[in-house]
Amino acid sequence: MVLSRLSNFVQIIYLYHQAIFMKSLYTICYVSKTAPELKEQDIEELFNYTSKANNKNGVSGILLHSLGNFFQVLEGDEKHLLQLFEKIKEDPRHAEMYEVYNKRTTQPVFDNYKSTFDIVKNSDDLKTLITYLNLDKSNSTNHKLKRLLKPFDMLGEF
Repeated sequence: MVLSRLSNFVQIIYLYHQAIFMKSLYTICYVSKTAPELKEQDIEELFNYTSKANNKNGVSGILLHSLGNFFQVLEGDEKHLLQLFEKIKEDPRHAEMYEVYNKRTTQPVFDNYKSTFDIVKNSDDLKTLITYLNLDKSNSTNHKLKRLLKPFDMLGEF
């Protein structure tokens, strides 16, 4: 009897935690052209800053730079991501930004990918990412991301 009540209590706590977590999870994906004056060193500095800041703030996802474009997926707290995205849109290192999606989600793509925000720096990193996206065939966002990453994978230029 006590074990049954304890089990019910644990289930209630778990469902409450899931409801709170799901309610505040948000995702943003965009592609932008790299500002023409950006040098390789500037991009490397951006990678380092982005990785540290996103890991510090509990943001998961990826950032890729290839073929003169940035491709980024962010997942995390809605309020934080919306504020962050406003800063990104004003950042002069980006030009001609295209917002792929900006929405709440109950199926985060990068929840189990790596323990930190990831910078995709080469074709091996990209292949690892695509392999990961292939693991969950039921998540429609995974399919969309694979289609968006296909040109980078085909050309393999980093």
